Order: sequence, then structure tokens, then C-alpha cells
Amino acid sequence: MNKGNSIGLNKNAVKSGSSYMFSDILVKSSAIITTPIFTRLLSTSDYGIASNFAAWLNIGSVVLGLGLTYSIGNAYLDFPNKLNKYLASIQTLGSIVSVSFLLLAIVFRTQLAYIMGLDQDLVLLIFVYLLIFPSFVFAQENFKFTLAYKKNVFISIFNTLGSILFCFIFIYIFSNQRYYGRIIGLIFPVFMMGSFFFIKIIRNGWSNEINKYWKYALKISLPMIPHALAMVVLTQLDRIMIINICGSSAAGLYSFGLTYASLALIFSNAVMQAFIPWLYVSYQGGDYEGIRVSNNVISLVMCFLTFGIIAVAPEMLRLLGSKEFLEAKYIVMPLAVGSLFQYVYNTYSSLELYHKKTIVISIGTVLAGVLNYILNLLFIPKFGYIAAGYTTLVSYFALALFHMYACNKICKKRVYDDKYIWLVTILTTIASFFIVYLYEYFIARYLVLFFILLIIGFFQKAKVRIVYDLIANQLLKN
Repeated sequence: MNKGNSIGLNKNAVKSGSSYMFSDILVKSSAIITTPIFTRLLSTSDYGIASNFAAWLNIGSVVLGLGLTYSIGNAYLDFPNKLNKYLASIQTLGSIVSVSFLLLAIVFRTQLAYIMGLDQDLVLLIFVYLLIFPSFVFAQENFKFTLAYKKNVFISIFNTLGSILFCFIFIYIFSNQRYYGRIIGLIFPVFMMGSFFFIKIIRNGWSNEINKYWKYALKISLPMIPHALAMVVLTQLDRIMIINICGSSAAGLYSFGLTYASLALIFSNAVMQAFIPWLYVSYQGGDYEGIRVSNNVISLVMCFLTFGIIAVAPEMLRLLGSKEFLEAKYIVMPLAVGSLFQYVYNTYSSLELYHKKTIVISIGTVLAGVLNYILNLLFIPKFGYIAAGYTTLVSYFALALFHMYACNKICKKRVYDDKYIWLVTILTTIASFFIVYLYEYFIARYLVLFFILLIIGFFQKAKVRIVYDLIANQLLKN
């Protein structure tokens, strides 16, 4: 296959999910846009408690969800005409587990509240919410693999606008405990939609073959539970450890910096959601050149976006938060670069999941999670909450290396252009470390950013042209 055809395929690949991708980035970025409002309505302590709730919510979703979501992509390929039956079957299985845990939580709510550092009412709220939440995720996965992007766009818009509105309402209602308002406002729209999808999935797909689908799902998903738990360690344990070691205010500062740094992660996740369905079909058809070209373009965009987010962090954080939040600018660089390596690892692990090598995925993530925990234990007490950003960066770097090696072994070939991916990510990491030293020098920092943009434009003309054409076509379409 010649290069011209590969570039054409690259355009078609991204265009197939461009509507979902662009809207998803726009909608999820609204959480950052509204940050200036909520940082002025909430104290750093309120912010920390809300982030602690979110951390435990993520842990609960892993345990109660049984990793069933990870099996949907494979089920789409293996049961293309029976996906509704499959979704109804795994939802039933998940509901049985969730109800069992809810009953246990009611009995042991006092002990759980002490362990989790939350009010008893918030503990029970987690388990009630997790009974419905999987249905929301199953519906999104179904729409993603069946290319029903408009439905996913609607879900994203409703969730975002709804959460903003309900946060204001509930913060006003819980004026003495504003973290309650923030928590309930964020989860309420998903709970509403999850309840709707819960009923719809059962109606559309109830099947007598439930045992067959359970066996299929558990074979793929159970080995992914350690992976998902380890991912929680990588993404959430930092905040839990910070709140225990440094206090809720430090956790609030860390969460504020993470909110801004996650812009890169929002973009990469949106791209991957649009890219994976096409990736599976292209890999199945042996179009490795198309995959390489597509992934190289996305990697270049991710690297520049990451560097840009880091370079403008001081000005953006002044815009987003009050004075008491400003010191969080020093946590942005390691968290943003960590997100970049998270994207790199996701590209490799997507193909491992295609081959159903879920045990390999879990091994890598567990090792990275253990590394992150040990590093946190060593450095947070000595250097404070900022150390957690650097331990996360190191952990994701190690995880990306592990999956590059594992993916090439499993696929028995180099599907991606490893040299290019690692060259641009390492150069971005080095440049990001240096740009932090220019945080107090506004003009010099923006001159460096402009200079790097010129270098990319000169040496990567073909890839820049592809990105420009895709964005231009999307704007014309809209």
C-alpha cells in the first residue's frame, strides 16, 4: 500500500469519529471552563472532600463492575447481531453483584465511613449510584462501536450541562456543606440517564442465553479487574494518600492542578474512543501502514497539546482559580506529561485487548500501581502533594514501556512506528521540564512556545497538513 493511500485511510479513520471526538473534547472541557466559578464557591477543603468521594467512587466501580465494560469491544466483533442480548446479560450480572454490595454497605456503613473518610450518607450514595452507573457506560460503549456518534454526543452534552446546573442548585441547598452539593450535582445527570438505559437495555435484549454470555464476559473481564484497580491506584490513590498525609486542602490543590492538566487526557481519550473501532477493523484487515500513519499524526498532536498546556499553565490557573489555588501550577507539568504517556500506553494496550490478552494488561498495570504506591509512600511525606505528580509521571512512563514490549510480542510484529512515537514523546518531556523554569518569564516562555510551533510546522509539514485538513473539513461540515 502506498503512502498516498495510507494518508487517505488516515483521513477516513479520523473523520468516521470526528463529530464525536470534537464534541466530546468541547463538552468535557466545560468542566475546566466552569472551574473559576466552583473554586470560588468551594473551599480547598470542600474540593478535597469531593475529590476523595470521586476516588472511592472509581474504586467501587471497578470492584462492582467486574470489568465487564472491557468485554464489549470483543463482543461487538464476535456477536455482531446479538450485541443487545449481550449487554442485557452483563447488566443483569452486574446488578446482582451491586445489590449484594449495597446490602453489605447498609450493614457496615459505620466501619466503611471510617475507612473511607466520608460521611455515612455519602458511603451509601456511592453504592446506590453504582447500581445504575454501569448501564450508562454500557450504552455509551454500544453507541461507540455501532458508530452512533450523535447519541453519544447528546449524552455528553446532557451530562455536562445537567451537572453544571445541578451543582449550582445543590450547592445552594447544602449551603453549610457545599461539598455535598458538588458531589450530588455531578452524579445526578448520570444517575438519571443510567436509570433510563437500565430499563431500555433489559427491554431490548433480554435473552435465555444469559449463561453463555456470562461465561464469555467473565473470561475476558475478570482478569481486567486487577488492571482496573491498579488504574485507580494510578489515577485516584494520589488524592487519598495526600488527604491522609497532607490534609484535605493539599488534596484540593492537587485536584485543581489535575483538573487543568487533564485537558490533554480529555483530548487523548476522545481520540481513542473514535479511533479504536476503526483500529480493530483495520488491524483485522492487515492495514498496518494506515494504522502507523494515523497513530503518528495523533501522537504529534498530543505532544504539542501537552507542551502547550504546560507552557500556558500560570496564566490559565490565574483565570481558573482564586489566589489560594495558584501554587498548583507546579503540579501541572508532571501530571500533563503523565497523561501523554498514558495515551502511549493506551495505544499499545488496545491491541492487547483485541487479542484478549487481558492478563498481560493487568500484570503491567498492577506493577505500575505498586510502583506508584511505593513512590508515594516515600516522597509525599518528604516533599508534599507535588511529589505525587512526579510519581505518577514515572509510573506511566514505566507502564508505556512495558506495553510497547508486550504489544510487539503479542502481535508478533511492530504495528506502530515505535521510534517516532518515543522520539516525539521524549523530546516533549525534556522541553516540558525546561519550560517550567520560565514560569516567571512571560515573554521568554511564549517565544519558546512559538519557536517550537515553527519547528513542528517546518519538519512535520505532511502531518500538520493532515490535521489542518481534518479540522477544516469538520468546521465546514458543521
